[in-house]
Amino acid sequence: MNEITYLKQGGDLSSPYGATFAVTYPCNLRELTQTDCEQVRQWRNTCLETLRTPYLLTEQMQTDFYHTTVCNRNANSRWWAIEANGELIGMTGLTDIEWENGKAEVSLILNPKEIRKGYGEAALNLLLEQAFAFMGLQNIYGECYECNPAVSFWRKMIPTYTTTLPQRKLWRGKYYDSLYFSFMRGEVC
Repeated sequence: MNEITYLKQGGDLSSPYGATFAVTYPCNLRELTQTDCEQVRQWRNTCLETLRTPYLLTEQMQTDFYHTTVCNRNANSRWWAIEANGELIGMTGLTDIEWENGKAEVSLILNPKEIRKGYGEAALNLLLEQAFAFMGLQNIYGECYECNPAVSFWRKMIPTYTTTLPQRKLWRGKYYDSLYFSFMRGEVC
């Protein structure tokens, strides 16, 4: 496995002070391409129970997403490919960015074959670093439905500020609660 080492500033990321230290991750974030988006669409279409938009996306819909959202500098979202050993293993992003309030929602999807290998945690840490250290955001929030197998991952990752929201997802005739959480600048990374 190729690991990437990053130099990070210790302490509060809003401060230029603190010790520099090395952090090694098993993956990295890079620019997202249209080809990447198509591969992610195929993974996404296999796990509709986990999504806010539980319908199949077509290749044209994903192409439109790439051109109107990923490539649009004025969009209220930012997206990255997750790569390990030179291969695409997922996609992550910040959606519904509210610059005036310093917040955004996290999005993370991995190739189902790459789950439980540490890539999700690494990608989340890299995404939070982008959000807090480079974009100046203060709060990254998210929601995970209880019918999503990744709910245990999010329970492990969230430091504080969690709640359960009742009956947020209808899937196959049953309503599921959701875990609602946030990551605050200075508490993570």
